[in-house]
Amino acid sequence: MNIKTQLAPKGLEFRYRDFVISDKYATILTVITYPKYINAGYLSSLTSIPGLKIVIKHIPLPFGTITKMINKEIAELKQDYEDERDKTRQEMIRQNYESMEEFVTMLAATQAHIFDFQMHVMITADTEDELAAKKLQVKNYMESMQMYAVPLMFEQEKVLKSIIPIFPKQDIEDRVGTPMPAPTMSAMYPFIFDSIKDPGLSTLLGTDFSGGVVLFNQFLYQIQKEHNRNNANMIILGTSGSGKSTAAKLFLRSHFRNNSKIIVIDPEGELEEMSRSLGGDFIDLGKGGEFGVVNPLEVVLDADTDELQQGMGYTVLTRTLQSIKAFFKYYDPTAEEDVITMLSEVLQETYKRFGMDFTTDYSKFTSKDYPTFDDVYATIRGKILSMPEATQEKAIMEKLEIKVRPLVGELKFYFDQHSTITPKSNFIVFNIKEFMNSADNIRNALFFNILKYAWGMTLDSSVNTILMVDEAHVLMNKQNTLGADFLAQIQRRARKYNTGTIIITQQPSDFSDEAVLTQGRAIFDNASYYLVMGLKKQAVEDLSKLIDLNDNEKEAIKRYQQGDALFVCGSRRMQIQIIATQDELDSMGSGGGL
Repeated sequence: MNIKTQLAPKGLEFRYRDFVISDKYATILTVITYPKYINAGYLSSLTSIPGLKIVIKHIPLPFGTITKMINKEIAELKQDYEDERDKTRQEMIRQNYESMEEFVTMLAATQAHIFDFQMHVMITADTEDELAAKKLQVKNYMESMQMYAVPLMFEQEKVLKSIIPIFPKQDIEDRVGTPMPAPTMSAMYPFIFDSIKDPGLSTLLGTDFSGGVVLFNQFLYQIQKEHNRNNANMIILGTSGSGKSTAAKLFLRSHFRNNSKIIVIDPEGELEEMSRSLGGDFIDLGKGGEFGVVNPLEVVLDADTDELQQGMGYTVLTRTLQSIKAFFKYYDPTAEEDVITMLSEVLQETYKRFGMDFTTDYSKFTSKDYPTFDDVYATIRGKILSMPEATQEKAIMEKLEIKVRPLVGELKFYFDQHSTITPKSNFIVFNIKEFMNSADNIRNALFFNILKYAWGMTLDSSVNTILMVDEAHVLMNKQNTLGADFLAQIQRRARKYNTGTIIITQQPSDFSDEAVLTQGRAIFDNASYYLVMGLKKQAVEDLSKLIDLNDNEKEAIKRYQQGDALFVCGSRRMQIQIIATQDELDSMGSGGGL
C-alpha cells in the first residue's frame, strides 16, 4: 500500500483566492495585522468556531536583527511625525513610535526570545456560497479581535504547502511573518492561560482539563478586581443526576467553614442530614403550624443606610406591597388586576391600623407587631358592610373577600400566623418538601413567601451571606412576572449586603420563556458565575438565549458525564470535573449527590 496515495486528496484545483480539495471548497486567510495588546488565551474564542483549522508557525529570530529592524522603523515613524501636518494622524504616529520604544525597552530588560510569528486560518465548506459566507463571518470576527486577514491572491498553493510539514520551505514564509516576543506569542495560544486559583477563602472545586486544581473564591471581588467578577452570584444548571447537588454542597461546606451565614431554600429535603451534622437549623416550613410559619405581611427591611439617609424609607413598604401582590398572584393566578389593585388599598389601610405607613421606621418592629391575613380579612369585611348599595367597587371587594377567605381558613397554618422562625445557628435550611406535591398555586405561593423571608435574613452587610435557592424555575411563572421581578431584584441588590446567591435549576426553559425573558436575562446577567453541567438538547438551546455558548460548548454540554461542567468564571470559561473526597461525600448525607 502506498501511504502517499492513501493520504492524497482525490482532486486539487487552485484558483486565485481559493481552491477545491476533493469535494470541499476551501480558502486560507493569512493574518497580516495583530492587535497591540492581548490577553492570555487570546485565540481561544477563534478556535471555538466550527469548521476552522488554524495553523501557527514560529521561527526564532536573532535578537540583534530584530532590534535593528525596530530601531529603523522607529526612526522612520519619527520622521513621518515631523512631516505630518494633520494633528489626528500625527497623534496616531506618535502613539505608534512610543509603543515601539516601550517594546524595545521591554526586550532589553527581559532578553525575551523573538520569533517570526505566522498564522493562517483555513476555512472549508460544501458549496462556494457557503464558503463566501463563512469567509465573511470569520474575517469580521477577526477584525473585531483587531486582526486583519486576507486570502493571498495567486498564492494559495504556496500557503497550503507552507502549513503542511512534508513540503520544503516556501518563499511566502519570508513575506508574511510578524516579529513577536516569546511571552506575547505564548499568550496567543488558546490553551495557554491560568487556571482558577483564587486567593483568599476558596473552595477546592475539582480539576480543570489539564488536571490542575480549581480553587474558587465566590467573594473574590471583595479582595481584588478581576474582569466580570463584580459580585458573588452564581447559577448552577444541570439535569437530575448530573452532579449539581454535589457541587452545591461543596460550596455550602466551604462557606460554612469560612464562617459565612448560609440560608437555603430546599424543596426536596436533601440537606437535612448535612445541616443537622453541622449544627444547623432544618426548619420544616412545608408542614406549617408548630413546625414554622412565615407571615406574608411581615415587612422586609430592604433598604441600606444610604437609602434611609436619602429619605428613601418609603421604598420599604412599597417593596413589601409589591411582594405581597406577587405572593397573591402565585396563590391565585386568575386574580384580575382590579382585584390586585383593591388588595393593595386594603393592605395599606390594614397597615395603617397598626401604625405603619410609608414614613414609618420599620426597624423597631418585631414579628408579632405586624398584621396577618386575619386582619386583612377583617378590613375587607368592614368595608363590604360599609357599602350598603351594590356598586362596582363593592363587587370587586366581594371577589377579594372570596379569594382571601381560604387564607384564613384551611390554609391558616401556612399563611395566617405571625412568623415563628427562631434559628439558633448561621446555617439555616427551609425545607418545603411536604408541600412540593400540593397544588401548583399553593406550592408556588409558599415558595415565594419563604424566598421573601429568606432574603430578609441576608441583609446584614457585616457578614458574608450565601442565599441558595434550589428548583428556582418554580418562581418563573409566565402568569406572574412580579415573582420573576423579585428574583431579579435580589440578584441586583445582593452585593449591597455582601450576599452571594446560588440559584439552582434544571429547567432553563422557564427562564427563557418569552413572557419572562426580560427578567430571566436580568437574573443571568447579574451573575458572575455559571456552572453548567449535563443538559439535554432543548435545555441547551434554551440556555443559549440567556448566556453566550459557542457551538462546541453546546455539543460538549449535551455529552457531559456526571460531574463534568462548563465553568464560566467572569471572563474565563473552562471545562472542569467536580471532585468530592469520600469524607466530603459522607458529610453531605444521603440526600442527593454523586
